[in-house]
Amino acid sequence: MISSLQKLVGIGSDIGRTSSSSVPFNAALPISVEVLRRIDAMRYRLKVGRKELTTKSHKTLKEGQTYWGNFFEGKGGVLTLSHLYPQPRLFQDEAYFLPLCLEGLFEGKNFSYTEFKTFLIEQLSDETLPKSSFQTYTSMLLALNKHVLHLPLLDKGKRVLLQIQMTPSCLHFYIAFEHLGPLTGVIEADKLSMACMYENTFLTLKKRRY
Repeated sequence: MISSLQKLVGIGSDIGRTSSSSVPFNAALPISVEVLRRIDAMRYRLKVGRKELTTKSHKTLKEGQTYWGNFFEGKGGVLTLSHLYPQPRLFQDEAYFLPLCLEGLFEGKNFSYTEFKTFLIEQLSDETLPKSSFQTYTSMLLALNKHVLHLPLLDKGKRVLLQIQMTPSCLHFYIAFEHLGPLTGVIEADKLSMACMYENTFLTLKKRRY
């Protein structure tokens, strides 16, 4: 089950690595949209990739919040945002993500809650640990006490927020990518069930045969 999840994370990271931070219009995948400020009742100043632009939104947006969304340019150069979905607050600050990958955490072995808890406590006992990393490891330890693996990772330089809850027969997961948006699902011995927030994400994963 872990190997299936590693494959899924790898696909998401590969997609992110080939995506430009200077996002083109008519983006094929969900993009990150940061709300810089609200100008009036319907107009907002946004940051999309490295670009700043002003556009309208019928949906009320929150200043300082980052959203996933679909973005395209219509007739007459009108820019349209749709299906805006707020990103987790943690997901917006790279400082709280650990430069680790799933392979480094599991290394092909059977996962042990006890060993992982020992690992987290050892990290927290490091007096040189930065404040952001201390907060991350603390959150991971608190989640583990509820039998949830909370893993904010920098996989191949891309943010991946992964949460896993394992049972004897299956593995439940939530996973958020920079360029795919959030996914939820269940992995059983011979079956993967998954739900995507965006249709283009589903089509992209389908092309990758996942």
